[in-house]
Amino acid sequence: MQHFVPMDEAVRLARQILAGEVKPNVGCDLIAAIVKKNNYPTELLQFMALSHEQHGHEELGITAESCVPGILEACRELVAAQA
Repeated sequence: MQHFVPMDEAVRLARQILAGEVKPNVGCDLIAAIVKKNNYPTELLQFMALSHEQHGHEELGITAESCVPGILEACRELVAAQA
């Protein structure tokens, strides 16, 4: 996997989310902002999808809270890929 500063920042945020230092929904949105600002790196696209899903889909039964398990899994995968 390509190593660049935005990836390092995303991994740092993922670790903070997993440690409980950053709320998963907030951290996901922060990683999605990194993705958007850095030409949508493939390795981080799942955070864009999760960020999108957690806002405005309540009528479909998708809430910010229901996205947390997916965010945590995406964080675990990202951190493991960088090990």
